[in-house]
Amino acid sequence: MNLPILIAVGRALATAPVCALLALANPGSDALALGLFVLAVLSDVADGALARARREVTALGMALDPLADKILIIGTLAALAVRGLVPLWAVAVVVARELVAIEVRARVTRPLPATADGKAKAILQAVAVGALIASAATPSAPLSLVANALLLAAVALTVLSGIRLVRRAAYA
Repeated sequence: MNLPILIAVGRALATAPVCALLALANPGSDALALGLFVLAVLSDVADGALARARREVTALGMALDPLADKILIIGTLAALAVRGLVPLWAVAVVVARELVAIEVRARVTRPLPATADGKAKAILQAVAVGALIASAATPSAPLSLVANALLLAAVALTVLSGIRLVRRAAYA
């Protein structure tokens, strides 16, 4: 197991303390959750760059990296939903899209690499979740409004990228 893979595993494992901190539901723990979440998201940039620079790109790493991202985003969204900060339907849409993506990729005979809309979806989801945590840590109506608008945009892009993935698979 190489360092980039360990970083991806660490990102997935960071979900547990982020969720635990969010469960405490106070501004201090929310701020710590935000800091840890941001570090975990930034590790996604680091592990890929490191794997390419060290020529340690592996099939395991290519599978674990997006899985770690999904665990972090969905786990944190779920924790925010438990607090009433995210509607359950939004979590359900994100989970459903990811389950469809896994199923579609398992059924096609050739790889379906990530596309620009899929990467944009991941970035927008991370920004939206970060903004939602920030609005919990420092409650303000304008920040909450921005965070919820980002969530709606992320969910819309999640649906769009899922539809495009299914269409690409149909023509694969």
